[in-house]
Amino acid sequence: MMRSIKLLVGSALAAVLLSSGGFADDLPIVQHVASDPQEYVQDQLLVRFKPGTSGHSIAATHTAIGARAVRAFTIVSDLYLVQLPAGISVKEAIARYRSDKNVLYAEPNLILKVAATYPDDPRFDELWGLQTIDAPEAWEITTGSSDVVVAVIDTGIDYTHEDLAENIWQNEDCDSDGTDDDDNGYVDDCHGIDTVNGDSDPMDDNGHGTHVAGTIGAVGDNAIGVVGVNWEVRLMACKFLDAWGFGTLAGALACLEYVQVMRDRGVNIVATNNSWGGFGFSQALFDAIAAHLSRGILFIAAAGNLGEDHDPEPDLFLPSGYYLPNIIAVAATASDDTLTWFSDYGRRTVHLGAPGEGILSTVPGNNYEHFRGTSMAAPHVAGVAALLKAQNPARDWRAIKNLILAGGDTLTALRNTITQKRLNAHGALTCSNSVVRSRLRPSQNEIFAGVGIAITLSALHIKCANPNGAVTVTITPGGTTVTLQDNGSGFDQVAGDGIYSGQWTPTTGGIYTLNFPDGDTVTVRVLNAYSHSPMPFAWRDITEGGISLNLGDESLAMITVPFPVLFGDFGGSHHLFVGSNGHISFAPPRFFFGDFLNSPLPAPLRANLVAPFWDDLLPIRGSFHNVFVAVRGTPPTRELVIEWRDVAHFECAFPLMDTVRFQVVFFEGRSEILFQYADTDFGISGPGCLAANRGGSATVGVQIAPGVATQFSFNAPVLADNTAILWSTGLGPSCPSVTATASPATVRYTRANQIAVIRVTLRNTGTAPVRLEGIAPQRDERFTVVRTGPRLPLTIRPGRSQVLTVQTRGPATGPFPVTATSPYFTLVLDCGVVTTAGEPRLLGPLQLEPVHVEVRSGYVQLSAHGVGIESVRLQLFDLSGRTVLDHQNRETSLAVPLVNEEGRRLANGVYLYVVTLHGRDGTVWRSEVRKLIVR
Repeated sequence: MMRSIKLLVGSALAAVLLSSGGFADDLPIVQHVASDPQEYVQDQLLVRFKPGTSGHSIAATHTAIGARAVRAFTIVSDLYLVQLPAGISVKEAIARYRSDKNVLYAEPNLILKVAATYPDDPRFDELWGLQTIDAPEAWEITTGSSDVVVAVIDTGIDYTHEDLAENIWQNEDCDSDGTDDDDNGYVDDCHGIDTVNGDSDPMDDNGHGTHVAGTIGAVGDNAIGVVGVNWEVRLMACKFLDAWGFGTLAGALACLEYVQVMRDRGVNIVATNNSWGGFGFSQALFDAIAAHLSRGILFIAAAGNLGEDHDPEPDLFLPSGYYLPNIIAVAATASDDTLTWFSDYGRRTVHLGAPGEGILSTVPGNNYEHFRGTSMAAPHVAGVAALLKAQNPARDWRAIKNLILAGGDTLTALRNTITQKRLNAHGALTCSNSVVRSRLRPSQNEIFAGVGIAITLSALHIKCANPNGAVTVTITPGGTTVTLQDNGSGFDQVAGDGIYSGQWTPTTGGIYTLNFPDGDTVTVRVLNAYSHSPMPFAWRDITEGGISLNLGDESLAMITVPFPVLFGDFGGSHHLFVGSNGHISFAPPRFFFGDFLNSPLPAPLRANLVAPFWDDLLPIRGSFHNVFVAVRGTPPTRELVIEWRDVAHFECAFPLMDTVRFQVVFFEGRSEILFQYADTDFGISGPGCLAANRGGSATVGVQIAPGVATQFSFNAPVLADNTAILWSTGLGPSCPSVTATASPATVRYTRANQIAVIRVTLRNTGTAPVRLEGIAPQRDERFTVVRTGPRLPLTIRPGRSQVLTVQTRGPATGPFPVTATSPYFTLVLDCGVVTTAGEPRLLGPLQLEPVHVEVRSGYVQLSAHGVGIESVRLQLFDLSGRTVLDHQNRETSLAVPLVNEEGRRLANGVYLYVVTLHGRDGTVWRSEVRKLIVR
């Protein structure tokens, strides 16, 4: 069984104006983002454990989840295909595996398919592709060699075909005696294996693999049918795609493993042809291709047939999108040397083009057909790789790859590929003085980055087979230079492959330009990281004017905003991408599995992310249980409000009474972001609700760039109703025209619930009126605001002052006295945020209210309230005195999963705990040993 996950396809934007107001300046425009389904096997996972994990621990982890390992891979160490028990979802299983300290990664067993090829019109000139790449001229030099092997990982090969049989690879285990004669784990694997049916007969029942094989090596000069790029070669078959052209990631991994095993046994495999792919990053597949890299095996991959640019989304189509030096990603060209309408491309991500339309080749049953697709382009390149190895058996994969890239014909139609060339077999075999220099990373022309985080730079620079010298990148302003090296150290993956790499680490925020050779530039917006602080709750009501994004499960919409939304001081856009699962980004998310599966920040495969409540949420299309957007106010102080209104959790969607409501506010002219929570409780209708309440299964935070984020919480029930969090970069006052001072400078509460009055004087020195929206105590204060006079909101005219009388109530419990000091308050105005900072804040002694510890829905919740708390630590022991939990946090509360260091949930019973609090003044407070009952 499979589940479809809707992911973004960049070209599939259908603009729909969802307001009768037209394209008015004050209305956002909503564009629905269509998506292609990502499929995976519903009851399986791929799980890799950390090196050194014992077999006992691995077995215990599987047992705790109720799963069983059905295959252990050798191509990637400690990687297992896992069968899940009935009643557990892929999402739940991944979350549970990832929570285990011994697990390196867990991911779905993706469904992959052939690179969407189609039978074509037979009027195309037969074998025009071989003529275009000058194969006849190449054959004057070599027609191939029976010592060279190309593995076709596909739907299998009709190894009895009249035009292929002589060139089919044959293993020593060909006696059909039902035994594994060569001890490689497969019985009678004469021509390869079949991972679909779990046997050693890779006979093609689809036709795709046989067509690919014919292009690489249909027998030449035999007066039959067609000829391949090689007249003589050996074609190894590994079938992992079924009769309909579909297969699993596990099947592909098994094929790659088989190829590696045979290479290690001495089979001269120069390359694999991979005319297949899918959507969704797989670390396991990346690791497997990297294992081939270490064996010197080229990985020739079809670029894909979406007609899309891969540069903005390098992982758009896999495996061709992986950044590994042994991969050659191939686009498809037509007979007139243009890029075909269906072919994917990428100036920094797709290497070159090759014939891929109207390609005549072999199909099962001694037949021949015309196909088209990047599936047909890739085997032309794989064939030339075999020719180059036949011409000079001493060539390694680096020289072969570089000759293919440098030896092609430069075409204007292929300007959006790395080499800007179309394959030429003769040119590769006779390459002389052909230089290619092209940036590889960053793949985009404009990127976000964070202060202090290294940015990877790389470029291809080759002269025929060889590297052609270091590449210098200059950064402006500042004039810093970075020399990219091809030495195999640092980020540079392999020495001597012609890919030169380096890193630049920005030290301050700003907008920079990376100047590569040949006038090639990249704009880098180096953003300042965010910090968070509690804010007064001031809900923006957009019930009347809000526009519904009409999102459904696993969906995305792009909104166009009438003012630029700033981000990290030096970034931002008029366009935001709003996801159904409680997040916003400034760029469409990269293809990845399971947007419903939140992760800690910084999240992998994310350029940036604003996550008020990233969880598996379920808006209902066509209803008020959805996401709404509105622009409030007038220039230059408008606000963009995005509200998830009464949205359910996927695990407890019905009845729709169990919903949450929260919003994000962006401000015109400044980078602050406000999260507001009206309702954070999904209710108690099911276990999924209980675990998700108050952010218990959500990620909350802001990520400004890959690897750079500030996280508020992850899977911790720390959110509360009628609360707000302000995110700011801390660059200067956010509302410079307003100052606020408070008197008296100190207030003492000497008894429970004592009332005290604090007067706040606000001065507006600007030329425009400002409005005070809300007021709240600073984070460490123990008093609450009872009322203000006058009531809020209130407007302060330009050049005027306003005195605000604030009635406060002291804490309900001691110890007394409790001292409050200025700045007491945080004030939210329509122009920004100020504090009552007229006097320096005093460093008071540690003052505590009672500490609360309780068990909730699989967590132990600790709450500490008081003044001057630096950090909180919770230690949990079993009755023998062994430590089973030890967590510390600089926040004043902890929500710790009841899971021991081995990843198992704590058994029911009695435990002992100690709480330790560190004060900013150096005071340390420890509780006595107390009991905690886990049920």
